[in-house]
Amino acid sequence: AYGQEAGDVIELVKGFDLEKRHEVEFSNYECGFAYRDSLFKRELRNRIVITSVIFRLEKFPQYNLSYGKVEKTVKSIGEISLQNIRKAVQAIRSSKLPDVKTLGNAGSFFKNPVVDKEEAKNIRSFFGDIPFYPAAEGKVKLSAGWLIDKSGWKGYRSENVGVYSKQALVLVNFGGATGKEIYNLSEEIVLSVYNKFGVRLEREVNCV
Repeated sequence: AYGQEAGDVIELVKGFDLEKRHEVEFSNYECGFAYRDSLFKRELRNRIVITSVIFRLEKFPQYNLSYGKVEKTVKSIGEISLQNIRKAVQAIRSSKLPDVKTLGNAGSFFKNPVVDKEEAKNIRSFFGDIPFYPAAEGKVKLSAGWLIDKSGWKGYRSENVGVYSKQALVLVNFGGATGKEIYNLSEEIVLSVYNKFGVRLEREVNCV
C-alpha cells in the first residue's frame, strides 16, 4: 500500500500445509508475489497456515513518496524519514478507513485495476482527472476508489450495507448485514464501474 509492497522485502515464508500435514517453506520467488496477490491467494488458497515470515530490509532505504498524498503529508509532519513516512501513512489511512469497532468493514474491498498504457490513455481522454500510477511491466494502476466514486456509489446505503462516505473503496456493514448482502452490493458496483469505464474490478477480500 502507498507505493510499497511486502513482497519487495520478504525473504522467506514458513508455514504448515493442511493437506499434506507437514511444515513447508517458500522463497520470495516461490511465493509468486504480485499486486495484492500471491501463491497463497491462488493455488494454495485455504491450504497453508503461515507461521512466520523473514524480511530482508535495507540499511539505507530509498524513500518512495510518489503515491497519493504521502509526500505532502510527510512534509507537513517534518523532515523526510522512515518514522515520519510511517506517521503520514497512518494518518492518511485513519482519515479514510472507518473504525472497525464502530462500523464493520474489511478495509479496501477491491484491488486497484492494472491496465495497459493505451487503455489508460483512452479512459483519460474521456475522464481527464482520473488518477493513475506506474505499475509493473510498463502497465498503469488505476484508482478503484475513484472509479467507484465517479460511478455514483460513494456514501450509498441500502438498509444494512453501504459504501463508506469518506472512501468509496470501503464497503461497510451498518449492523446485521449478511455476507450475501455485502457480496451482492459488490457485484452491483463491479457491473456499474464496468458499464461506465469498461474496467472490471476485482475483489481484494476472500469471499467464503
